[in-house]
Amino acid sequence: MQLVNPVTSFKWDILDINGVPFRGLQEKQGWSFSRAGYLAAKAGKTTDPDAWGQRARAELRPASKYAMSLARMDYELKSAPAFPRYMIIEPVGGVCGRKCPFCSINVIDRRDASGKPVKGNMKWAHFMKLMEECSRHNVYGLSAYMLGEPMYYIGRHEFGTVDIADMVNVAKMVAGFQVVNLSTFADVPNLSRLLECMLDDIIISIDGIDATVYAENRPSTKANDVGAFERTLERVHRFLEMKVQLGSRTPHVILQCINKSNTANSIADFVRYWIDVDGVDSVFIKNLDSMRSWIPGVVSEEEDAIKAAQVGSMACQHIFGIGAVFFNGVFSACCHDARSELTSSYGNIETSSFESWWNGPFMNELRREHLSGEFRVPCRDCRERDVWT
Repeated sequence: MQLVNPVTSFKWDILDINGVPFRGLQEKQGWSFSRAGYLAAKAGKTTDPDAWGQRARAELRPASKYAMSLARMDYELKSAPAFPRYMIIEPVGGVCGRKCPFCSINVIDRRDASGKPVKGNMKWAHFMKLMEECSRHNVYGLSAYMLGEPMYYIGRHEFGTVDIADMVNVAKMVAGFQVVNLSTFADVPNLSRLLECMLDDIIISIDGIDATVYAENRPSTKANDVGAFERTLERVHRFLEMKVQLGSRTPHVILQCINKSNTANSIADFVRYWIDVDGVDSVFIKNLDSMRSWIPGVVSEEEDAIKAAQVGSMACQHIFGIGAVFFNGVFSACCHDARSELTSSYGNIETSSFESWWNGPFMNELRREHLSGEFRVPCRDCRERDVWT
C-alpha cells in the first residue's frame, strides 16, 4: 500500500541500526526489520539482514507464499473464491484502554437485533459456529482483532469462562487456520496467556519512543492515568523475558510504531531500541491509515489528494478475499467498517452462514459497484483500497 502521508512521514534509504545497515522489507502495510537478520549481520554471517530475515520468516510461514499467490490471482481475475481466504473477527467491540486519535473505534456503531447500540464481547457460541464453518473451507489465516482490545475478551459456555487464548486454540485446532494473529496495546495484566496458546503472531503497538509522543498517539481512556507509557513498557519487557525463559519460537513478536508526523524523527531510534531486545522477532514501521471515511483530518488535504489520485477508481481487494465478522455476529464487507455501513439485514451468524452471505446479493452488488467505479459510503472516501499483496 502506498503512503497516505508522504509529506509528513519518515522516509529512508538505508538506516544505521546499531552498526547494521538496514533498509527493512516492504510489506503490505509498512516496513519490517528482522531481529534474526539483525543478529546474523552483527555476527558477521551476512551483509544483507533483510534477505536473511526474509528467509527466517518464510521458514515460520511455509504456506504464506502460496496463499498470497491465490489472493493475487483472485484479485487479478476480479473473481471472489467461494469462501474468503482470510478472516478478520472482532472478539471485543468498542472497548479499549486507549483512545488513539487515528482509530475509528472513536466512531464505532454496533447494534443489537432491536437497533440498540452495543459494545462488548463476541458470544462464544457465535465464535464456535463461525470456526466450524471455516473448518469446512481452506481458509489460510485469522486476525482476531478489529475495533476493540482482544486481550479483554471473556466468553462463556456451559463449562465456564473462556478468554482470548482459548479463542486462539479453537481457531487453530477446530477451524484449522494456518496462521492466527492478534494486535494489542499491551497495557494488560494477562499478556502471559499468549505464551500458553497456539498463537502465531502478536503485534504490540507502542507508537512512540517517549512518554510525550506515546500519550499523543495512545492516550489512556482512564482519567489522569499517570505512568501509562512506563507501565506498558514494563509489561512488554516482562512478557518478552517470559518468552525467552520458555525458549519458545512463538508467538512471533512484532513491536510496531505508526509512521506519522510526530513519530517521524524517532522512527530510527524506535527500531534501534526494540530490535536489540531479546524476545522481539521484528520491528514494524506501519503506514498510517487515513480513516478519512470515519475520522476526517487524520492527514492533511494535501496529502489526502496525493493518495486519492493513486487509488483512483480501483476496486477494493478486501471484497474479493477477506471476510469480516463483528463482535455482535454481524457480517461485514470490511474490517474498517466502523459504522456498520457495509452490512445487510440478513447477514449475521444467527440466521445465515458466512458462505451464503459472501456469495449473496449484498456482496455481489458491492463487487459490481467497485468494478464499475461506483463507490458508496464509506468506500467512496476510503484511501486503503489499493492492492496490498
